[in-house]
Amino acid sequence: MQTKSGELIYKQGKGTPQGGVISPLLANLFLHYAMDKWLEQIHPTVKYVRYADDAVLHCKSKQQTDYVLKNLTRRMENCELELHPEKTKIVYCKDYRRQEPHKQVKFDFLGYSFQPRSTKSKQTGKLFTGFDCAISIDSKKRIAQKMREINIPHLTFKSIVGVATHLEPYIRGWINYYGRFRISALNPVFQLLREKLVWWARTRYKRYKTCLSKAYNWLENVRKQFPGLFYHWQFGFS
Repeated sequence: MQTKSGELIYKQGKGTPQGGVISPLLANLFLHYAMDKWLEQIHPTVKYVRYADDAVLHCKSKQQTDYVLKNLTRRMENCELELHPEKTKIVYCKDYRRQEPHKQVKFDFLGYSFQPRSTKSKQTGKLFTGFDCAISIDSKKRIAQKMREINIPHLTFKSIVGVATHLEPYIRGWINYYGRFRISALNPVFQLLREKLVWWARTRYKRYKTCLSKAYNWLENVRKQFPGLFYHWQFGFS
């Protein structure tokens, strides 16, 4: 690795440096052969999905799951890798058809939480228990943290239009990614954003500084007059 001063630093030991530009590419190449191709050859009936070092394997029974996990653990050890002892777990995809008791019925993957959820039948309109995904609790916390970093109540734009323009890339990204499945689960996120926009109004305009209800009414009137101003308003969020 070459530093800004031109000094060359040689890494000791094995592996690639965390944060290195080429590290993700090398890791994917290694896991492609260490895991993906191995699964396809040794366990061809097991469907799987992998993104970087996160993976989900779909098995049809507890017996098959135990067998595959045991073999995969051994395979990783042979490749001088280790399955994360806390993150690696067996999850039972419980729904209206699968009703057996199991300790783990939920897992997170790529910012989504997969778990039993009430779902409406497209044919009958009745509710039933399905195994579905929506934005995870950790993802909501990360978005809330991002809002704190942006410090919305103290943005120095002269009008709400400037605030909307500034926030649009963030809001568009959240909806385009997390809104693909159960977009209604994003409601707490945008309720928090609403509160921060109201605080921006109270900071910006003296007439709302001492009256919270008037600030909320002002924002609601803006939404009604300009329903496309904020990207999330176009999806029915207030």
